[in-house]
Amino acid sequence: MSGNLNRSNQAVLQRADLVADLIRLSVPQGGLMMVHSSLRSIGHVAGGAETVVDALLESLGLNGTLVVPTFTYPVARDPDFIFDPANTPSHMGAISDNVRRRSNTQRSINLQHSLAAIGPLAQAITTAGGASAWDAESPLGQLIRRDGMFLLLGVPYMRLTAVHFAEVHVRVAYRQLQALTGRMRRPDGAIVELVSIGTPPQAGHPGSDYNRLGQTMEDKGLVKVGAVGNAIGRLVYGYDVLSSAEELYRRDKQAFLQQGSEVTRLTRGHNVEIPGREMCVVDPARVYDS
Repeated sequence: MSGNLNRSNQAVLQRADLVADLIRLSVPQGGLMMVHSSLRSIGHVAGGAETVVDALLESLGLNGTLVVPTFTYPVARDPDFIFDPANTPSHMGAISDNVRRRSNTQRSINLQHSLAAIGPLAQAITTAGGASAWDAESPLGQLIRRDGMFLLLGVPYMRLTAVHFAEVHVRVAYRQLQALTGRMRRPDGAIVELVSIGTPPQAGHPGSDYNRLGQTMEDKGLVKVGAVGNAIGRLVYGYDVLSSAEELYRRDKQAFLQQGSEVTRLTRGHNVEIPGREMCVVDPARVYDS
C-alpha cells in the first residue's frame, strides 16, 4: 500500500456511483443480502460509511433486506462486558456499525456473533433460533434458507462467516460446541444472564483458509465479481456456499484449514495487507487513508 495517500488525486465517490456499481454486480432488487465490508477498500466516499449503507439499501430497494455482522467476540470474554443490543458497537468496521446505529435496525441476541438487519425480513432473521449463532435455526441459517446472498465488499473469503457456518454444518472434527455465559442489558435497563453457544477451534488448529473454498466457487462460475468503487465485490448465494463447502469437504477433510504458511491467494483483484486486516481492491494506491 502507498502509505499516506494524496486525496486530492482521488476521485470522490458519490452514492450514485456506488449504486451503479452494485447494480452491475447484480445485487438483487428485493433481495436478502448479508455484507462483509471494508470502507477503506472502496476509496474516498463522500459521506463515508453512511453513504455506502445508503447505496446498499437503494440497490436492494424497499422490499430488500440488508444484513451485516455486528460481532463483538474481540471483547465478549472480558468479565466486565455487558452486551447491550441497542448500544454495543460492532467490531466489524464502520459500515457494519452504521447499520447498527440506524433507527430502523433490528439486532439479534448473541454475546459474540450478533447480526443487524434493515428491511422486511429483518425481524424474522434477527429473532430466529436460540443460543447458537451457527445452527440451522440461527439468524445465519435462516438467511441461507431464505435464498440470501453474501456480498464481500473489499474483503477476502476469510471474512465470509457462511464458511464457518458450513464447518459447523458438516461437523468438522476440530471445532466443538462451547457455552459462553455473560450478561446483557435489556431495554428496561435490567442486567440479565445471557448464554451463547460458540464453536471455537481445538488446540493445534493451524488457522483457517476460507479463500480456498472461495476460489473454488469462482472457478466454477458461482460468484459474481466486479468493482464497487475501488473495492472488489464478490456476490454469492448462501446455498452455493453451503453446497460447495459440502462437496469440497467430502473430498478433503482439511478443506477449510490453512496448508503451510499462507492462505490461498485469490486470482481476481489485488490483495492489500495491513496489520490486522486484508483488503481486496482494484488499485492498491486508491485504498483510502482516512
